[in-house]
Amino acid sequence: MKSSSDFLPRLPQSFLLIGPPGSGKTTVSLQLPKPFILDCDDNLNGPVRFLKTTERLNQTWFYDTPLRDGNNPVPRENQWDRAIALLTEACASKDVDTVVISSLTSFIELAFIQTYKMTNKKLGDFKKTIDPKFEFEQWGAFGSIMRQTIFWLKSSGKRLCVEAHMTVDKEELTGVLTNFIHVPGSIKHVLSGWFEEVWLMDVTTTGVGATLKTERKIITSPGPRDKNLGLKSAAQLGTSFPADKVSELQAIFSK
Repeated sequence: MKSSSDFLPRLPQSFLLIGPPGSGKTTVSLQLPKPFILDCDDNLNGPVRFLKTTERLNQTWFYDTPLRDGNNPVPRENQWDRAIALLTEACASKDVDTVVISSLTSFIELAFIQTYKMTNKKLGDFKKTIDPKFEFEQWGAFGSIMRQTIFWLKSSGKRLCVEAHMTVDKEELTGVLTNFIHVPGSIKHVLSGWFEEVWLMDVTTTGVGATLKTERKIITSPGPRDKNLGLKSAAQLGTSFPADKVSELQAIFSK
């Protein structure tokens, strides 16, 4: 048993970034300390070009994808195993401080494959058939796989950042539109509790033509439609701040 006198608050070690495509999730992830990006979407080109153009990508970073091994496509049934192998390598590397899963939606597709394999279900062929529908036992196995993987990464000693998409659902009783994390099953109700920092990436565009302006900010306190996202900041970063402020976080982490 540890005494309260032994507890020393630390900088945040786990981040969940929520937002629609193009909202800047990977742009933020790349600015966290010495990141390794598990690129499940094969979608790094845009964020890297943007950060280089704005001269904000000023650190060493690493990446790989479970979709290919070098130039060779990885068979669908082996992509989860490759993802875990890459994450294990990143966790063991002294050159990596932050492990990033980009994005959760595609990572879940890999977890689905592993779930089918664990429960002895045959995968579908995209040319002919689709995957079998999840039954009760598959949902239980899927939930266990996701929770064990996230907490394994949290216990690795590295910072963990997971990028998640957002979906809009209508509440049955009130008909009110509410934002949810785009995760199937019951995990969407507990996922945010697994992380210290839960941020909503917000993009606002104003003007037209030559006056067109895009503002990106990070929101850590929920509005009326965001109550199910679990937004929070253990580091007390404020209710919202410009996404560019992440460079200041990077400076803090480097001390």
